[in-house]
Amino acid sequence: MQAPHIVVTVFARGMLKHLITRVYFPDEPANASDPVLKLVPSDRRSTLIAKRVAGEKGALEWNIVIQGQDETVFFDY
Repeated sequence: MQAPHIVVTVFARGMLKHLITRVYFPDEPANASDPVLKLVPSDRRSTLIAKRVAGEKGALEWNIVIQGQDETVFFDY
C-alpha cells in the first residue's frame, strides 16, 4: 500500500517534457512505509511532503522548485 498522496504534473512554456512529482501529507504514519517515498534519498524527501501553515487550521503549503537548491524530486515514468 502507498501512503496518501497527490500526483502532480508540471508543464510550462520552454519545457520539452512534463515533470511528474508527488505531494505527501505531513504527519502521515504511512509515509514511513511508502515504497515510492522510500526510493527517494532521506535528505530529499522533504521536497515531497507538504508543510502545515501556522495559524491556519488544516491549511497545507507545498512549493515546486524546478531547479537549484532544494529542487523538488521529479520522477521518470
